[in-house]
Amino acid sequence: MSARGVTYSGATTEAVMVGSYTLEMHYDPPMKVSEIRAGAEDINMLERRLLGRAEGMDEDFDSAAKEFTEVVKWDISTVSASDLATWMEVASSLRFCAAVTEEWADHVSTYKRERLRIINRWNDEAPAHEADLEDTEAVFQFVGQKTPAEKAGEALSALKEELESEEATAYGELESRSTEIMNDLKDGPTPEAVQRLIESGYVTWSYFNLGGDVETMPIDADPDEMADEVVEYLADPEGYDGDINEIVALLNNFGYVAVDRQNNGGTLTSEELAFLTDFYDALEEAGGTAGEHPGVLGVSHSIAEHNGIPSEQAEDLLGALGGGLLVLSDESLLGGYDKLPESVRNVVEGPDPEGSYDRLAWYPQMEPLTHLMEHANAELRGGEQFSVNLTQTVANELDVRNPDPDDEDDNRGNPLFFNNDAEILIGVSTRNEDANHAILTGEGPYEHPVHGLDSAMTVRALYTYNWPDDGATASELTNWIWEQSDGAPHEQERAGEAMAGLVDLFADPHFVNALSGTGYPVEGQIVDANGRTVDMAWEDASAGHLNSKLAWEWSELFSTHIDGFASEYGTPLADQGSGNDTTYWDPEHGLMLNPDARTNFVQQIMGDGDAASRVYTETLVYGHESLGSYTGAPGEDGFIPTDSAAQSGVLRGLVDVALEAEAERREENSDAAANYQNKVTGYAVDMFGAMLSEVPVPGSATAAEAFKIASKEEFNVEAYAAEQRVDNNTGEWEIQETVKLRMVQEIAMNDPAVMETLNASIPGLVQTDANGEYYIPASRLQWEVSPNEYSDTLRNAWQVASANGTITGGGDPDDAVEEYVSAYNTARGKINE
Repeated sequence: MSARGVTYSGATTEAVMVGSYTLEMHYDPPMKVSEIRAGAEDINMLERRLLGRAEGMDEDFDSAAKEFTEVVKWDISTVSASDLATWMEVASSLRFCAAVTEEWADHVSTYKRERLRIINRWNDEAPAHEADLEDTEAVFQFVGQKTPAEKAGEALSALKEELESEEATAYGELESRSTEIMNDLKDGPTPEAVQRLIESGYVTWSYFNLGGDVETMPIDADPDEMADEVVEYLADPEGYDGDINEIVALLNNFGYVAVDRQNNGGTLTSEELAFLTDFYDALEEAGGTAGEHPGVLGVSHSIAEHNGIPSEQAEDLLGALGGGLLVLSDESLLGGYDKLPESVRNVVEGPDPEGSYDRLAWYPQMEPLTHLMEHANAELRGGEQFSVNLTQTVANELDVRNPDPDDEDDNRGNPLFFNNDAEILIGVSTRNEDANHAILTGEGPYEHPVHGLDSAMTVRALYTYNWPDDGATASELTNWIWEQSDGAPHEQERAGEAMAGLVDLFADPHFVNALSGTGYPVEGQIVDANGRTVDMAWEDASAGHLNSKLAWEWSELFSTHIDGFASEYGTPLADQGSGNDTTYWDPEHGLMLNPDARTNFVQQIMGDGDAASRVYTETLVYGHESLGSYTGAPGEDGFIPTDSAAQSGVLRGLVDVALEAEAERREENSDAAANYQNKVTGYAVDMFGAMLSEVPVPGSATAAEAFKIASKEEFNVEAYAAEQRVDNNTGEWEIQETVKLRMVQEIAMNDPAVMETLNASIPGLVQTDANGEYYIPASRLQWEVSPNEYSDTLRNAWQVASANGTITGGGDPDDAVEEYVSAYNTARGKINE
């Protein structure tokens, strides 16, 4: 065993010594993945011999439920029931042990591969600093200037700390998984262990074919008797002598199969569908029609409120019943909304504004539905009609805080929801992406009996509610859009249509006003003009300010469709004769966005500081990347192409307007003025600068990784102290200097003589890469000059480059800068008008 090596796939790799530096990790575990996998195969072979099968089980029986007698190849027609049960138990136990062993092999392999990656990265990066460890002379004698040896030591220490931390995390995960698997082997196939193995793909239907948790499959049970068993159990849990866990297992098995068929294709068989329908019909009848909680909802209420049922048992039973309802409702499985019990349909459809079933009668019945959905299989989704109805019913109740501006009598008060009921129901209903698409576009095969497909009401309600989870669950209505935007063609089209429908809502002033003033207060802290941290209260926060996680997911949508937001379509720059300013999805050209709608959408993102900074950073990145492809050379028509400059200007102008509007609203809604705009832009510029410092050469492969924003956790604008300044990095000088730097890089990269002249005449500007090649960093932080010399350095570099070189294609550098800056500023200015 070694603390700085790893043995994997028969080879041993050691972390090299660089001076006195090397990796010090946990000792490499002595387990061999190949031996663990061989053990799993030995167990599988024993299982096959027990069953009299020369071949494996995977292709024949994993995909569907089979009787045990169909699995076994021996003639067991004369075997007694008790012997058959023993045989089934042994076979299923063998399959369970093999699955756990296979899982263990994967965990060990994952750790070994991670350890190897860590060592390889050290061996690749650390030796580059070895030569500098001996160099104790500073290149420039500035105050505080560190020697190459000091810089190399710091770099090695930082790399060592980072990699050792990653290994510790991986080792902790291996230890945790080791304990879990050890307990699984001690305790046997508990429902939790089997479910984990199923979800991870180590166990499929073959486990249940062999006896698994149940001795018969659901199709062999009597649905009426099962319903009676549930009622009998509720009547006297302590005196009940049946096996309620068997009913839970049978219903859960339906869920496991349904998840597979929902994801990979397939439907319920007629027998399976008939079984579920008959079971819930019987349970509906058993629940009765009288009282506050009729039918299946009454059964759910009795389970949840019964003091004699252990809480874990109650949750298991509620989850199994809820999962069965989701399966039964799914049209893609040949189920359907009309097959659900009437009590469930009534509460899903919500109050009847024209009848006696009002909000006060509806809410008590909604809670039992919430209990069923809360504990159901999280991988299951309900049918499209079920989801369309439930999402809009919940939204309509949340929307009571948004009165109709044209109806003076519309004053319904506050939502009846308590705790996280709305969160649970929306978390379930938004799993069906077809339903989400129908609601957002207003087009689909199913409509709510009262609300139809009311996208404005639904989105307004979900976005303006004060969510306990800061909007994370509500964002599921649209999260799938950015997740599928680079998927299969039909997924891209569906996501594009939904995005167009969403943004189009923001063209309506009433809709935007509702989101800009939710009526909920938000408390926080700001840094005032004197540099002091003071408490702040915003009485009427915007939707993005109120629900930070919702705003972050909107920023994901912005990032995914950034080309659509930057487009000249519908702006004063576009062809005014076309008159096209509607929002729609075009399969050939992508997302076409109305300018006002896209600006209003981005303004809502600006409500959260982290999301706003992310959008601003993405905008700077967009401009950098468009400039990176700009050569300034005339095209075949003799004109310098400036489309990318105009699009960058449109995007920057749009973000300027959106951020300014949110900043002004905050100042109007607070007791003291907070320079929110400076904070967001300053933090974003710093983030962009940090990212840019990782990109030595424009257009290099490093750029894509450096500019990748992975998660909200990377941003913390609240920890940033904004400078008290005006027009943070927004002057015309900014784009002029940026373009000039890009042209200096372009000229120098293409003309070694200019690069040599710059290196000789302007100290600190030109750097040397790992291959000994000269380059000019895009980030001024990497220039070896003091900050107060940045501008002089760039001016001098521009004089040298423009006087001694030409850009690609022989164009004039001054013309290239002037054309780009003019196109950019014109576009940005018109959006700001």
